[in-house]
Amino acid sequence: MKIRRTLESVKLYSPGKSRPGAVKLSSNENPLGPSPRALSAITQELNHLHRYPDGMSGDLRSALAKHYGLPEECFIAGNGSDEILAMISGTYLEEGDEVVTAVETFSEYNFSGLLFGGTVKKVPLREGRFDTKALREAVCSKTKLLFIANPNNPTGTYLNRTELDELLKALPSHVLVILDEAYSEFVTAGDFPFGDELIMENKRIIVTHTFSKIYGLAGLRIGFGMAHPEIIDQILRTKQAFNVNKLAQSAGVAALEDRNFIERTMELCRKGKEYLYRELDAMGIFYYPTQANFLCIQTGIDSQGVFDYFLDQGMAIRPLGSFTMDKWIRYTIGTEDQNREFIRILQQCLKESQ
Repeated sequence: MKIRRTLESVKLYSPGKSRPGAVKLSSNENPLGPSPRALSAITQELNHLHRYPDGMSGDLRSALAKHYGLPEECFIAGNGSDEILAMISGTYLEEGDEVVTAVETFSEYNFSGLLFGGTVKKVPLREGRFDTKALREAVCSKTKLLFIANPNNPTGTYLNRTELDELLKALPSHVLVILDEAYSEFVTAGDFPFGDELIMENKRIIVTHTFSKIYGLAGLRIGFGMAHPEIIDQILRTKQAFNVNKLAQSAGVAALEDRNFIERTMELCRKGKEYLYRELDAMGIFYYPTQANFLCIQTGIDSQGVFDYFLDQGMAIRPLGSFTMDKWIRYTIGTEDQNREFIRILQQCLKESQ
């Protein structure tokens, strides 16, 4: 059998790697674990697993509507935000259509575009940030989708409100903009353009979110998209009948209400950033100030070698060669002890590499 021609260029996703016994700080997971309220909700659902889940994730969509102050019809739930990204491409891409994104960003945009026969154009980041001028220039009559991670993975940088507004105004009406806000709950910047404030006035914006990061539910695979109801109605045509399992739906509803856990996570991230900034500055190491729960750090040496060294010391970080950033690493901000151990290993690694 011969696979579809478009799949010949599709590469398997490369997740953050670890080994048994190592402290895993390579995948931007929550170091505090899952939301306690979500765990309680899961326990209460265990006796109902012989029943199919709600195919429309009604309770979750209702909870999201309350959380964001938007109509329920603005939401669609998915098996992780990855599925939402694929559903968007499946809804709008015809063979030969084009997708635009950055080189140094989340690989699922490339995957989703190629999966449905699209051609993916990538422009380099500029000083670690999405280059709005280059994005505009890459758009043409064949462009259907523009993917922007805001904040960006792996750099933690962001487009501000003015930059995004100018980009949206400059784009032709046939281009849909997907804002991936997987890390937006960690944002502290006052000029960050939260997508939920934009979708009702702009039918060309789709926003995606995940429960994997701040809510600590990566293992359940639960995410969602938000857009104008007309857009959501179109995307729903690609949805599998029971795409989100019963446990994930209940956990998502509960996690949204777990303010204590959310605040603990944000405080841990804030203190971790302060400590890591201070230590890296003292070491003279360049990094991108982050609006996410990770740091993108320039080591000046091969990132795979740094990864191997860390793993030998019992900690897994992310080498960024797969993002075409061969001398950079990404570190998930951890607990106080984990952050101190990270700095110790990094100092030792760089010293021994001289």
